Amino acid sequence: MRRPDMLVEKGEEFFENGFAIFVNKVYEHFDLPEHVHDFYEISYVWEGSGFHYIGDQTIRVSKGDLFFIPIGISHIFRPSSPHPNKPLRIGNCIFDASLFHFLTSILPEQYNMYRFNELVTHGGQWLQMREQSGEFEQVMSSLLIEFQQKRTGYETMMCGLLLQLLIVMERAIERKEASSSPMQNRMDAVLRSIRSQLADKITLSSLADEVGIGSRQLQRIITEHTGESFSELIAHERINQSCRLLADPSNRDLPITDIAAAVGIQDPKRFYRLFKEKTGVTPAAYRRRI
Repeated sequence: MRRPDMLVEKGEEFFENGFAIFVNKVYEHFDLPEHVHDFYEISYVWEGSGFHYIGDQTIRVSKGDLFFIPIGISHIFRPSSPHPNKPLRIGNCIFDASLFHFLTSILPEQYNMYRFNELVTHGGQWLQMREQSGEFEQVMSSLLIEFQQKRTGYETMMCGLLLQLLIVMERAIERKEASSSPMQNRMDAVLRSIRSQLADKITLSSLADEVGIGSRQLQRIITEHTGESFSELIAHERINQSCRLLADPSNRDLPITDIAAAVGIQDPKRFYRLFKEKTGVTPAAYRRRI
């Protein structure tokens, strides 16, 4: 869901010469704030691991994960650590609504393809999937090469490759639906509960009671879904929320100590230390950058 004053990225900043596909491969940092865009985006985790904050969820990501992000969905990738020896590299393929409609509605209509088109066009739903044997990387690499080299006919070639990627995604959705786990719903409930009370003291036992499971089971679910302990997850959520507050222009005059308190960290020194540990910069430096 989009929040007020959130950065909006526009396709006109990326598309050139009337061709509405743009592809890149970038290292993620903490400089770019959470944002929405007026185009469709496919993001592929090319290297490393970290977190994807999308909509109202936090998802642990690693190489091989792919996301389909429709128009108007807020998101941002964050590396697990600001240290350069632990990078998070993302490949992005963005395209406009008219091209998406052509590839998923007009072109394949007679073949009854692209069930996910109905999901995203009617509900604004983002999708997550994971490759099995490098199938996403193969197509993303070809898209990037065509975009960079711009040889004769590259526009047509890129449209064909994007269609191929959408077909591979369709197959991945079918695999995921066949092996879906109710534990994801439980994890979603855990995250909603954490975010609703970040300013308060949150303990493993109280959270377990709230979601109706035992403390050990809760810790196991958190570790399986995020790769982190309960305390590490709480720290990530608090620092990510503080990044949002620092990036909000309406908070420009709010003292950093108040922002720390708003995310449940009453000790300013601890907040500064944890913020720099997670982002690589101080809260004040982050606010200046944004």
